[in-house]
Amino acid sequence: MKRGLVGVIFAASIAAFSSSWTTVIAQVSFDRLLRAAQEPQNWLTYSGTVMSQRYSLLTQVTAANVKNLEQQWIFQAQSLEKFEATPLVVDGIIYTVQAPNDVVALDALTGRAFWIYSHVPSPQARPCCGRVNRGLAILGNTLFMATLDDHLIALDARSGRLVWNVTIEGARPEAGYAFTVAPLVVKDKVIVGVAGAEFGVRGFLAAFDATTGREAWRFNTVPGPGEPGNGTWAGDSWKHGGASVWVTGSYDPDLNLTYWGLGNPGPDWNGDSREGDNLYSDAVVALDADTGRLKWHFQFTPHDEMDYDSTQVPVLADLEWQGLPRKVMLWANRNGFLYVLDRTNGQFLLGKPFVKVTWAAGLDDNGRPIRAQSPTEDGVVIFPHAVGATNWMSPSFSPRTGLFYIPSLMDSYATFPKRAVDFVE
Repeated sequence: MKRGLVGVIFAASIAAFSSSWTTVIAQVSFDRLLRAAQEPQNWLTYSGTVMSQRYSLLTQVTAANVKNLEQQWIFQAQSLEKFEATPLVVDGIIYTVQAPNDVVALDALTGRAFWIYSHVPSPQARPCCGRVNRGLAILGNTLFMATLDDHLIALDARSGRLVWNVTIEGARPEAGYAFTVAPLVVKDKVIVGVAGAEFGVRGFLAAFDATTGREAWRFNTVPGPGEPGNGTWAGDSWKHGGASVWVTGSYDPDLNLTYWGLGNPGPDWNGDSREGDNLYSDAVVALDADTGRLKWHFQFTPHDEMDYDSTQVPVLADLEWQGLPRKVMLWANRNGFLYVLDRTNGQFLLGKPFVKVTWAAGLDDNGRPIRAQSPTEDGVVIFPHAVGATNWMSPSFSPRTGLFYIPSLMDSYATFPKRAVDFVE
């Protein structure tokens, strides 16, 4: 007999929960978020857990019975935009977004919509790569969403009622600032990062008090004068240096560090006006979760001229490394290299290409690329493509198999021309 599983937006085996709205949600404490792996019937944060492994203990679906999956219901979204979100699943309720900025609560058993909250972004909001939103975060009974027009919104998960709505200071939609990232909850804070490098924004990460929406700290992903790393930008090119945040970061509770991948410098494909390594573009930064203070960084593609954003999810794992236990970070980068870093201090442990790579001849002992190609005025064929060897699509790590799973574009290439660029807000 065929056994259908709940599916459509989120395919998983979900225990039989009451669809009564009186049992909608148990409060999602931060401790519960830290132990999310022990609740495989739920999906409590963007990457499943704060370690971002996207590994599930569920065993109901197997290679033998996957052919028996049957559609159970469909939710017809009222949106023609792309879907790039990962839904949350909390005790039988699916919380997701219909792009650009509607929040939807669905019964996981039937697909019935309990409520829909709609935020209509300003028409000035103009992200480069689609009017998308990658999802939500939850703490207590409150959902959090960042918007294309630079708001952070808190909603009551039980009713969809607005709890607070704050405008993120310094982010202006008319200047190209936009938020597409799913927030990350750490303790009593909600962390988000801004997109818009393609329009010459100066990127940042910011944490907000989950109760009030008040900003708690901010880290500039492009350092200004007096900040470490500013000297890696020629002249005043830092003012429009980019280094966007597209995808949700990770958190190590033992180290109290939160890790975020940062995007390309601006302008994308011509680095003449921004000589230097251009920190912290195309890097991962490790920040103290309480203060936002930088603990360490690792730059994958210094002085990027191929648009190789480090938009990927930092995957955290505890492995045996050369015979000893080690806290590592696994990173399959858009630039074509797979990296293993020590996440306590950013030490480079391993780097190997996982697709064809021609822009670099390899990596030195510190993980710095040995540059072999750059864009030219006539254009030059470079591997991988500007879209990257991988992109924002989520990887996963299995502690059971010890394997790292990467959605990859494989051996793609592009012709990269260098063009004069004049910045206009």
